[in-house]
Formats: sequence, structure tokens, C-alpha cells
Amino acid sequence: MLWLLILFLIYWILIETLGKTGALGKYGMKNYGPFLMIRTKKGLNFVEKLSKLNRIWRFVADLGLPVVFLGMFFMFALVIAADYMMLRSPPEPSELTSPQAALLIPGVNPFIPLVWGLIGLVVTIVVHELSHAILCRVEGIKVKSLGIILALVPIGAFAEPDETELFDKKTRRLSRIRVFSIGVISNFIVAFVAFLAFFYCLSLPNPAISVVDDSGKFIGRVVELNGFEVTGKIESLIKPGENTVVLENESGKHTVTFYGVRGVKITGLYREHNQTFPAEIAGIESGVMITGIDGVAVSNVSEFNREMQKKKPGQGISVEIYDPARREFRSFNLTLVEKNGRAFMGVYVGQLECVGGLNFYNSGDLLDSLKSIPASLKEPVGWLFIISLPFTFQGFSGMEMLFESPSYVFWILNSLYWIGWINFWVGLFNCLPAIPLDGGRVFHEAFSGLLYGRFGERAEKVSVDVAKFLAIFVFISIALMILIPNLKLLGL
Repeated sequence: MLWLLILFLIYWILIETLGKTGALGKYGMKNYGPFLMIRTKKGLNFVEKLSKLNRIWRFVADLGLPVVFLGMFFMFALVIAADYMMLRSPPEPSELTSPQAALLIPGVNPFIPLVWGLIGLVVTIVVHELSHAILCRVEGIKVKSLGIILALVPIGAFAEPDETELFDKKTRRLSRIRVFSIGVISNFIVAFVAFLAFFYCLSLPNPAISVVDDSGKFIGRVVELNGFEVTGKIESLIKPGENTVVLENESGKHTVTFYGVRGVKITGLYREHNQTFPAEIAGIESGVMITGIDGVAVSNVSEFNREMQKKKPGQGISVEIYDPARREFRSFNLTLVEKNGRAFMGVYVGQLECVGGLNFYNSGDLLDSLKSIPASLKEPVGWLFIISLPFTFQGFSGMEMLFESPSYVFWILNSLYWIGWINFWVGLFNCLPAIPLDGGRVFHEAFSGLLYGRFGERAEKVSVDVAKFLAIFVFISIALMILIPNLKLLGL
């Protein structure tokens, strides 16, 4: 991050210097601090040609209007729900709640990769602003220029309409609503097409079985197990005693032996304010495997959770352990404590399938999980999941070794994924009823139209006041979402 900050400061000093000498103005550029606006008339002829399809553009705008209002309601409700949760139970400071995570800037936001994020962002802003320009011409409104906004990287684009014509009383209210809403509608259309292509292309990668470390980092792809070539599931190839697996990575092939014991690996021991918990007190170490609880076999995380849910705080239990380093079985007795209303032994457990201390990862499980997303969109929780998806899945970057597929497959998938997600999120965010966002302008125009029959000319002022209130409420809410979780870092 330090190199990025240095590069940004050099860029800022450079454009400030060029701005003061008048060099930027000669080329239609102007800076506002680190933000560089580049205006051009190039592309206006292209906009003019596309606007000739006026019936299609008006049809798309009218058809998409209900979606804009639905997005407006959804996002406003989400803001209110987030405020309630923040005030009622503020989350702990984390990467997820950091100020950088609130910025949709690739390379700055820790969840958005630089290259794929830039591809998605450029497509998003070009589609958004080009659509505004086209609808202006469809409705007979002059477009002065097109342009982009840079802050070292492209962070926005704009179509500069003739505001005198746009807000002239002769311009129909519906025309303005179409102009303001089409950017959001176009983003949603591009997101839909990109996601459709992404889910279709999930059939391209060939999944493989790999061994990874406790953090999920690739160690090697399983090519052979106990003398058999691995082409699918490995469960039937693992025997109770000693097993031999051949792993392949960039440095070649390696042979590893392991004992055929299934269980849940302990990846860490829980502590709170230097207080130790039952597992550590009993002498259980990190890196060993839990193979049973009170004589009941535990071979995966779901079985471990199921057995722990049966237990009560204060209850004594026996925990069967396999130590892969020593290749020995041991049993520990401990008394469970209470945490968050449940019985707790004080361990962090790995989510991966663990056999004999090795974490086996089937990349086909990831593909199956991603393929199941479209079906989940039938419920509201599915939409919340897809909005937050990049916090848990940042595309296939760095995961290529987990599959047996050429690199171009992942270029396609990563591009489609980030084009889809950024278009979807920018569209949703712009639905918020807060001027200067598109949703705020659509709300103002629609609300003014509804009030006009009762208030006449006063409807405009009433609508402006309500729109201002909503804008203040939304932006204060967003600020609180960023500030509240980080108060502890400030010592407050």
C-alpha cells in the first residue's frame, strides 16, 4: 500500500503543477485537488448515431423504471437496517469495516483486485454515462461533452448535458426521469448479461483435488493416491492405515505419506484477554485433529458442530485426538464453558476436509457452490448474498493451480465476474434516494409530479426539501457505517 500512496502523491503534485501553469486547460482538462476531469467532444457523433434508435431506448427506460424504484426501496431499507444494527450491536473493527472497504476503488478496497476491478469499473462507468448521453439526445436535449474523472485511476465518467435544456419547463418530466434512470438501468442490464455469461462459463474449468495448508494456500495437486491416478473423488482410495499421495506443483512432483484418519483439524486455540479455555487447559495443541467426542466419530466440521450443539456449558466430555506429527491417538477430558449461550471448548477448527493432518480441497465444491447462486435469488436473502459475495469470493485470481484448465478460462471468468458485480453494485448504490445520485434525482422528479396536483407550483419546493432531507439522512448513515465500527481504533 505504501508504493500506491507514494505514486498517488506524485500524481497529485504533477497535476497540481500542470493546473497552475495552465497546461491542463489547453487540452480541455481541469483538476479539483487530486481529481482530474478530462472533457472531450469526441464520441458525440457516436452518441448521435445510437440515439437514432429512440423507440428502443425509450422502451428500455420505461421498462426499467419499476426496477429503479424497487432498487431505491431496497437500498433505503438496507441503509435503515444497517443503521439499526450498527447502533444496537457495533461490529468489531476489521478489514470488512475499514474505510477502504467502503470505497469502490480497485487496489484500495482490500476486496477488489486491481486489474479485474479496473476492467469492471471502466466498463461500468462507460456504460452508465454513455447511456445518460444517449437518452439526452433521444429526448432532444443537447450534450455538450463527454469525459472521465481520474484520481490516478478512472473513478468516474460523465456526460455533460445542456442543463438549461434539461431543466427547461418545456422538457417533459418523464423525459428527465428517463435520462436520470437510464444509467442505473443500463448497469443492471450489463450486470445481468455478465452474470449470465459467468454462470454459463463455470462449466469451463476442470476441477481437481489439491492439498492446501490451514490458510487455504496451495501446496500441491493430487495426481496419484496409493498407486491410483486421481481423476475425481478420493474417498474410496484412502485406506485406514498408511497412505501415499503424489502431489504436483510448480517445482515438480513430491511424494507424501499420511495416516488414513479423518477428523477436524484444530487450527488455533481460543484466548480472550489472556484467559485460557478448556481445550488449552487440558493440554490439547493446535495442529492436531479431533476424531471423536464422547465416543462419537467426528470426521468433518458439520459432524463436529452437531455434537457440540448437543452439549451444555459445565458438562464434562472426552475428546479423542489424532496427532499427525507424532502419529498417535490420545484422549483428553475437559469441562465445557459457556460462550454466547452455547457450550464451548475453546478451539478454532478448519473448514476443509482433513485426513491424517493433510487438508484436501476439491475445487469442484467451489464450482458447485457458485452454480447454486442463481437458484437462491428467488428469496431476498439470495440478493443480500450476491451483494456481499466479493467479501468471501474475489474471483479465481491465485486459484488457477486448484484446477486443470488453461489460463484464458480464468481471464474470462474473472472479467465477467467483476464486470457483473461492479455494474450491479454501482447500479444499486445509484438507486439511493439521495441527490446527486441518480436515484435522488428520479425520486425528486417523480415526487414533484405526484405533489403537483395538490400543491401546484409549491410542489417543486416541497419535493426539493424532502429530497434534501433524504440525501442528508443517507450520507450521514453511510458515514456512521464507516465510523462506528472504527471508534475503538480511535480509542473512543
